[in-house]
Amino acid sequence: MIEINNHADNSTYTLLYQRLVGAKVIFGRRFMRHKQWEMNHVANYLLENVDNGMILDIGCSTGYLTNHLSKKFGPGLVAGADISLSSIQRNRSLYKKIDFYHIDKNFYKEHKTRYAAITLMHVLEHIEEPVPFLQKISKLLDKNGILVVSVPQERIRGDLAFFENIYNLFRGKFKNVHLRNYTYNTLSDELNEAGLNIQYHKYNNMLSRNSNKRRLTNHSLIVYTKENADQGHVN
Repeated sequence: MIEINNHADNSTYTLLYQRLVGAKVIFGRRFMRHKQWEMNHVANYLLENVDNGMILDIGCSTGYLTNHLSKKFGPGLVAGADISLSSIQRNRSLYKKIDFYHIDKNFYKEHKTRYAAITLMHVLEHIEEPVPFLQKISKLLDKNGILVVSVPQERIRGDLAFFENIYNLFRGKFKNVHLRNYTYNTLSDELNEAGLNIQYHKYNNMLSRNSNKRRLTNHSLIVYTKENADQGHVN
């Protein structure tokens, strides 16, 4: 059985690492605005396409998106999950009305809730074996559930994780935290192999909220997926 902890170096994602990520998110929300645009786009799409059911934010990190979605959908309908126990403990203290789950080796085996939507924001580029990982996550979806995946659009692999990589170097870890640089086609291929089809996509540009073209100024690519109809849903 494939476990999430086999796919990412859990020791990298310390509380200090998460605070570096949090600082970048705050900068991207308040000054350049592209992170806020990304969160708003995901929330608005789900508000239009999810009638009822729970939402799970996997790789919730700082909990910013989890909290943003909770404000949109209401208390008790959105939960977060992460492999970093320190981040989960911090989020539980900050957002007391939201459930946060620590993803340990038993999480997928023991977690029984099924979700109308799951968000996977800036996670897949950290995963060593993305296709089995996506297959594992898709089993947590309701029938016709939506999996939202966002990946960086980098000029050079790791350029959007510059500070995280410097942090790793100081810790003696000489490994880029981003294991691959995604294009629409490479992401689509992995999703198809995992039994998921892209329903809609959005390029999130750092300079223009309304742009949806492949440009050097793009920050991320957001795709909204569902399971292949001919594959059938397995819980």
